[in-house]
Amino acid sequence: MGGKSIADVQRTIRVRNFIKKLLLALVIYAIAILYFFPILYMFLSGFKTEQQAVMPAIFFKPTLATYRKVLSDPTMHQYLRNSLFQVFFGTVISLVLGIPAAFALVFGHLKKKESSGKYYLWFITTILLPPVAVLIPLFTWYQRFRLINTPYGLLAAYVGFHIPIVVWMVHSFFSDLPKEIFEAAEIDGCTKFQRMTRIAIPLARTGILSAALLVAVFIWNEFFLGFNLTGNPTATLPVYMSRFREQQGQFVAQLCASSTISVLPAVILGWMTQKALVKGLVAGAVKG
Repeated sequence: MGGKSIADVQRTIRVRNFIKKLLLALVIYAIAILYFFPILYMFLSGFKTEQQAVMPAIFFKPTLATYRKVLSDPTMHQYLRNSLFQVFFGTVISLVLGIPAAFALVFGHLKKKESSGKYYLWFITTILLPPVAVLIPLFTWYQRFRLINTPYGLLAAYVGFHIPIVVWMVHSFFSDLPKEIFEAAEIDGCTKFQRMTRIAIPLARTGILSAALLVAVFIWNEFFLGFNLTGNPTATLPVYMSRFREQQGQFVAQLCASSTISVLPAVILGWMTQKALVKGLVAGAVKG
């Protein structure tokens, strides 16, 4: 040992491990601060006046005037209601349609066994489809059926784009469930609907919750379809925030205040369900 006792060697090892953990923690905190700084600066800029927001500065005299102006705007309330409508019904309908589809792909009896894999691949490839690729035919059909500038037209588009996400995530959880449970339930007289609602959904609730959260956040943040398929009465909150960039200039403080208000629901919802979300995403990645 070179004259060192066992206690000295153990002490040296503990010191080295402590230094490694300390350096790792410092690196993680530095990355977290770097990543979170734009959000923090946006939050602080909402407490500035427009003149203060033009000149970047961390230290300033805060004011609630900008937040009061944004929150008192009745137009903002209308856009907020539109976003809540799209998020709630878009998420619910996507789950109602996507969960049975995933269940049918895993436990359904198709005429050809390879058809299940083909249908599942079709759902997966649909996720990669960018909205701009279908905007022109979608806009043409919406004009024909008078769905432009209607909340239900935008809702239909959101549901169509997000059902594949539900199928993709829930399918991986359903695939990991032991089929013996469903065979025993079938022998006991359970119908397919009962097997899905009483067995599959409760056992895969973590994946379903993760899928619901992702769909809700995606719809809440979506801008492209909301901007092109709606007008002022039916547009969503991201479209409202684009109004602060006008010909007479950019209203930076109001934009930061409205952006902070718009990200708060997603942040709070993600914080409340972070354990289920992480568990669902990790488990889904491994199982899929």
